[in-house]
Amino acid sequence: MQKRIAWPSRYRWLHEYLVRKPDAELEYKESWDALLYRLHGKIFALLLRNKTDGTLLNLKCDPYLSLMFREKHPAVLPGWHMNKLHWISLALRGKTPEAVCRELVDSSYAWVLDKLPGYYKHPSSVPPPGGKVPIP
Repeated sequence: MQKRIAWPSRYRWLHEYLVRKPDAELEYKESWDALLYRLHGKIFALLLRNKTDGTLLNLKCDPYLSLMFREKHPAVLPGWHMNKLHWISLALRGKTPEAVCRELVDSSYAWVLDKLPGYYKHPSSVPPPGGKVPIP
């Protein structure tokens, strides 16, 4: 029996960063063994794993930025099991600087928000009840 997907300890802070994005929703998809982070139903981040690269965080990305990120950061790969033009994978096995991780997540969130209908453009900024976000 395979263990359920979990955040590598060095990157657990990223889970809280993702769910604290305005209007972010978290879903566990058992058939994929993946955590999906959505904005009004659209996935902007996806935590999963593969046998070659280990745990990956797939993020939506502007095609031009995708090339730049992949050239600049060795942990950024073409999106695993996703459209390689619009997705990147961040391999969570190294020491990718926190600022780079935040930039990638912010870029993904902004890309998805920008593609939503106009009435979603001003998401709420209310934190979850209790302040702390449980890590699955």
